[in-house]
Amino acid sequence: MTVQATWLYAEREGEESVYPQVGGRSSSTWFQAVYWRCVAIFFASAARTSPDARRVLYTNVPTVPDVDGHDLGAFLEALGVEVVVRPFTYVPPVGYYGSWRNQFYVLDLLDAFAETLGDDDVGVLLDSDCVWTQPADALVAAARRHGALTFDVGLGPDEWQNGLTRREMGAIYADLDGAPVDPPPPYIGGELMATTGTTARALAEAARPVWEEMLRRHAEGLPKFNEEAHLLSYLYRRLGIAEGTANPFIERIYTSLKDGKNVAPEHLGLMLWHLPNEKRYGLRRLFPDVMDPTSWFWTGTPDAAWRRRLGRVLGVPRRTPTKALLDVSAALRDKARARLG
Repeated sequence: MTVQATWLYAEREGEESVYPQVGGRSSSTWFQAVYWRCVAIFFASAARTSPDARRVLYTNVPTVPDVDGHDLGAFLEALGVEVVVRPFTYVPPVGYYGSWRNQFYVLDLLDAFAETLGDDDVGVLLDSDCVWTQPADALVAAARRHGALTFDVGLGPDEWQNGLTRREMGAIYADLDGAPVDPPPPYIGGELMATTGTTARALAEAARPVWEEMLRRHAEGLPKFNEEAHLLSYLYRRLGIAEGTANPFIERIYTSLKDGKNVAPEHLGLMLWHLPNEKRYGLRRLFPDVMDPTSWFWTGTPDAAWRRRLGRVLGVPRRTPTKALLDVSAALRDKARARLG
């Protein structure tokens, strides 16, 4: 069995964190609608490319909301998506780290995989701003070969990511394991967790004591893993899971100059596009087509031509002049909304 999953943890008033790619208050309806659109597109693209897979949404929200006048609950049900309400137990204390607070929810979802996957089943958990462009078969086969897949983001040893460099990560590894780490360990991106049931159980068993150690280190003012990707990077290394095995399937594609634009022609052929910059732009514009069963998204065969059309909307492999104008217009509209409150 293959499970294609994503998640949405809706923060409540008083527990907000900072999510720089979206902006605004993370407890607001406007902010959360950005992610609900992504959830709809994620599962629509999964259904188009891998219709026989099981699809699961993990969330803390008891009722899926309407967005832009669309009944998302009914839409997800029609796609066969199971909505699983899961509590957040890996909750960082106030002041733990300023950004991405809810990312530790991924560790709860690792527990969910450990509890529900058969030994040879493969669960693929992705951030909701990822889009499937091809069937998952090759990725699933690779996950079975390796036990789990890891996406090496390719950071330099002194390149900062969420408060730590790879070299600083290695120093924490050395504290935990009592042995120096050289060269510095890779930073494994948290946007993808693809694992068999057997490996999920090994990872989940190892995760809780490491989390407790991070809480102790925080209380004592010591360097710690600031987000789930730091912690998972350590667990993959500790369990001897090969590094970079997901790289043939996915890329973190930046389409905006402010984030170090890296979009390239070869990205068009990838199975998975992770599009952090497109939440408020291309993905938002794709949403009406995804919600329209008569649109090109649903009526066309999901082949190379379909993928190219998808890319024109999302800025892969390049941002067209039309898309650039639409993006600027959307950015100005959002700034005006923010000023008006």
